[in-house]
Amino acid sequence: MTSLDFGAAARSLARAAHLRGLVVPVFASPPSRRDLHRSIRRRNGSPVVSIRLGDRPRGAVLADMIEGIVVANYLEDSKADLVRSALWLAIDGEGEEDDASTLTLRTEVAVAAPPPVSTKAVAA
Repeated sequence: MTSLDFGAAARSLARAAHLRGLVVPVFASPPSRRDLHRSIRRRNGSPVVSIRLGDRPRGAVLADMIEGIVVANYLEDSKADLVRSALWLAIDGEGEEDDASTLTLRTEVAVAAPPPVSTKAVAA
């Protein structure tokens, strides 16, 4: 994965996370420790997710970015799974930004239909 790909993925993930009301971490590369592929730290309360790009498959880098968002937001269990799925959809639709944004919004907002209104006149 190139640094340009990394930047594009970071923008797509940030947009999807923001639409879900999540904290968007700063993405950086590489981690300060050479023995790590991914690290997360907080600077002045803001999460920073650092990821190693070199000699790693694109999918591994993307998975680390997504997991960084999950950890930065302290998500667990079913909420974490739902967010992971939405973030993967945002990445899969990188070339179709409008479609990815629409999918993210549709999974977040559920509107109940109003009850039916009777059109019959009531005699008083």
